[in-house]
Amino acid sequence: MKLTIKNILGVLILVTYSCNSPNSEKTDDLIAITNTSIINMIDGKISEGMTLIIKKGLIATIGESNELEISSKAKIINGTGKYVIPGLWDMHAHTSSEQVTRDILYPTFIANGITGIRVLSADCFEPCWELQMNIDQSRQLQSEVEKSMLVGPKAILGSTFINGAKPGEVSTVRAPGNRNDGKKLVHLLLDRGVDYIKIYDEIPREAYFGIADEANKQGLPFAGHVPVSVKASEASDAGQKSIEHCCAGSLFEECSSEEKRLREQITRLIQSREPKNMYSLVLELVKTYDDAKCQEVFKKFLENNTFYAPTLIATEMDNILRKDDWRDDPRLKYLPKKEYEFWIEDEIATKEVLGIQDPLIREKRFDIVGDMNKAGVEILAGSDCGVFGVHYGSGLHDELELLVEAGLTEFEALQTATINPAKYADKSNVYGNISEGLVADLLILDKNPLDNISNTKQIYSVLSNGKYYDRQSLDNILGNVAIEVTKEN
Repeated sequence: MKLTIKNILGVLILVTYSCNSPNSEKTDDLIAITNTSIINMIDGKISEGMTLIIKKGLIATIGESNELEISSKAKIINGTGKYVIPGLWDMHAHTSSEQVTRDILYPTFIANGITGIRVLSADCFEPCWELQMNIDQSRQLQSEVEKSMLVGPKAILGSTFINGAKPGEVSTVRAPGNRNDGKKLVHLLLDRGVDYIKIYDEIPREAYFGIADEANKQGLPFAGHVPVSVKASEASDAGQKSIEHCCAGSLFEECSSEEKRLREQITRLIQSREPKNMYSLVLELVKTYDDAKCQEVFKKFLENNTFYAPTLIATEMDNILRKDDWRDDPRLKYLPKKEYEFWIEDEIATKEVLGIQDPLIREKRFDIVGDMNKAGVEILAGSDCGVFGVHYGSGLHDELELLVEAGLTEFEALQTATINPAKYADKSNVYGNISEGLVADLLILDKNPLDNISNTKQIYSVLSNGKYYDRQSLDNILGNVAIEVTKEN
């Protein structure tokens, strides 16, 4: 009952504001965005002086403003001087507890124009950590979003992270150490109802390929890290749909001329669960980087349609530690208290365990992402929000800026958060672009993001799940989030 009342109060806040506008008696079932500029996510073309008619959350009609008739029943949004793009997807996102996700994280995503997320670990094997949900809770939140009971993004829900049996441990279905248990795990996760399997670092080689074989047979995608026992090219050949994080754990190893020796050392270090001075090994990988080897890996990704989510912002913690000013970030008022405490612990652990990395590592990481993009690999924008220094919602905009720094054009960066996620999900006929018949999850921006990718943060309004949120409504959402943060125990 308490949650229902809170949801009702949230709706009332938006309704109260809308009653002061000229559209106060018109619903979101029929919306016209007039005289605006539309950016096409296939070719980057900007169509000016256009009107979009949106009916019950779908793009019904697109045409030149001087040629379209608009119903008197439509809510009119003046798009003069504005730019319309598809809603953004964060393709490497995390959530928290059910309460925190409901009250803080989900609204924060929408307020930042993130209308879709792929959650890496939307489930947990009980007992769950305090900052986790199980799949039933994750599904319940999605049901409430779909019914407009909760402000939040669409979500692709991954399994708990699968790490496998440690060396010397007995293999089990939940922590597989062999091919047979890997296959059984796939059926366990199918029964739990996840959208895909989240692969992690330490899965033994045989268990990984058991998971891959059975997942492919059952039509259950698998994505995530590349285990240290497997090469990135092998993961691609095995059908892993996406690979996360650039580049330690995947490309740095396989692109090294000293791959065998360094992979063995890194494997021992990771399996020890005490990866002290990991950066010294990563630096050696970078110094032995072989471009020709990496190009062969990129060819594999292209052949197998393997997507890559670099999560560059998640690897910026080193820069954050150098500057030592993250506590001054005004966005902290939207960060859950438990998450803040986790960041404090992570800062200490990062300094003690990993140390400060050589700038050459960052430089090579960005070079690889740029080269991968030039080679034609499909890149996904993902923030890894929730890890130290990466904010929910706004972290995706930070990631887009870093992708441009890595060599992508502004248009290519936009594609990584719009049409590429749709391709990944086999939903290009549902969302990811602006055309008639597609879902009207949209951002209306004050400035052209093709001029400067940071203009994705200049949000005039958001359309999500059939609802229209103007700037005042978005500010109200953020204000409510800040209040909820202060209420946390």
